[in-house]
Amino acid sequence: MKKETIGTFEIIIATILFGFIPVLVRFGSGLGAYNLSFFRILVAALFLFLLSMIFKRSYKIKPLKQYRKKIIFFGAIHGFIILAYFFAIQYLQVAQASLLIYSSAIWMTLFSSLILKEKITRRTFIALILSITGVVLVLSTGNLFSGLTFVGVLSGLFAGVSSGLVWVLSKTIKRYDRVSLTFWQNLIAIPFLLPLVFIKMPHFNLSNLTAVILLGVFCTVIPFVLVFKGLQKVKGQTGGILLLLDIVFSIFFAFVILGESPALKTIIGGILIIIGSYLASQ
Repeated sequence: MKKETIGTFEIIIATILFGFIPVLVRFGSGLGAYNLSFFRILVAALFLFLLSMIFKRSYKIKPLKQYRKKIIFFGAIHGFIILAYFFAIQYLQVAQASLLIYSSAIWMTLFSSLILKEKITRRTFIALILSITGVVLVLSTGNLFSGLTFVGVLSGLFAGVSSGLVWVLSKTIKRYDRVSLTFWQNLIAIPFLLPLVFIKMPHFNLSNLTAVILLGVFCTVIPFVLVFKGLQKVKGQTGGILLLLDIVFSIFFAFVILGESPALKTIIGGILIIIGSYLASQ
């Protein structure tokens, strides 16, 4: 199997796991966005540390000696991306929040051209146009600029632009394996989000505790490692388009589990996003 094909599958599996995030955020809504964000990264860092202790040979975490400034920036912005993501989910419909956040594909294409000096191919350009058209269709289903939804819009846009930058930067950090990079990303984010816990002290129950654990392990550690690995095997532009599949999976899981029915425009937009992702992976 070709390296690019393996990378494509890794990113697709990651998007399926990322697709569960909005559902888990809704189940853990009693904790609030501040606490969910903090405990998500805390659980992720602890899980990876324990994994490295138990399976020392397979999951050894490399010390933070190289790319220090870049990785510290990487970790700090990671924490605020998660916080912005959760705010967007809190104030918007899942479809709207996911689409704003995963406008990261658009920014990845631009950052890949500026930072990685990747040429925008005709196929990638067509795939990007199809995907953007799908995004516009979904966003046209409601008014995103009234009341608290405006906070959600700003949060989603911040998460989208910042995510695009982070994914592209991850391709420039070549001397760290993906497990080590994911560990440092979450560990460094902890002190940046810790003060937010005191805004609303957490009160755990079975529902939100389960949501935090699942968010930290199955929706953070595993998919982030898969995405980082996948992005090393495919072009940054291609990876950006593939990550748009998260939108489709988020909408699907929201429909099946939360009962949020997507509008016709949302369905058509999702189809265009899938077509764009397919073209980008060829």
